[in-house]
Amino acid sequence: MKVAAAQVRVTRNAEENCEKILLFLERAKRRKVDIICFPETCLVTKSKDVIRIEKSLRRIKEKCRKLRIYCIFGTYEKIGKHVYNIVYFIDKNGKIKYKYKKRHLWVTEKNVKVGKANKVVNTEFGKIGIITCWDFAFPEDIRKLSKDGARIIFCPSYLVNYKPAKDVLESLPLTRAFENCCYYVTADVFTKETAVMSFICSPYKILASIKGKEGIISRKIDLKRIDKLRRFYNHI
Repeated sequence: MKVAAAQVRVTRNAEENCEKILLFLERAKRRKVDIICFPETCLVTKSKDVIRIEKSLRRIKEKCRKLRIYCIFGTYEKIGKHVYNIVYFIDKNGKIKYKYKKRHLWVTEKNVKVGKANKVVNTEFGKIGIITCWDFAFPEDIRKLSKDGARIIFCPSYLVNYKPAKDVLESLPLTRAFENCCYYVTADVFTKETAVMSFICSPYKILASIKGKEGIISRKIDLKRIDKLRRFYNHI
């Protein structure tokens, strides 16, 4: 299979952000990508700007169905009385395959409700896991996804206040891939306040990265190799 990370410029205008997602879905399709990961909250970027997203969500679903591509993207969304930081996983039929509510909120997300649970998702390629940004600081949760069979972990991110921990943030994707013996894909946003660095990692090395600019990275990955490595190392 082939995976991609889209490092896209976002604004506080959800319609503009939706257009950017649709554009990069087209670019990913031209690269023959199966699953593309967009950044955290790349549709509605600020929790205080929450709007109804039905129209944008419908357009993204329709584009996935038309292109026959899987898509992971994040948004703030109000459900009932609460605002959540949500990641959508849309399948190639344009259906919502999974809707993950972020469990570990960043310190500035004061008005956002904590998600209660996470789980692996079954796909035609095998089981995958999805986390969001600050979730990466809780390796025990990622380990559970790995133990439950996830061979790829996708991590949409919005890496603010990154400068004091720049070296840590650059090393974490490969570290998480190594310690869980899995592929790890992270997509950051392109703004003035973020780290602007995205990665595709195998357990051994960084397969692709993009830093400091808008763009897309993609790589073919071999999930059967993960199974072989886990058996070899008696891992998980």
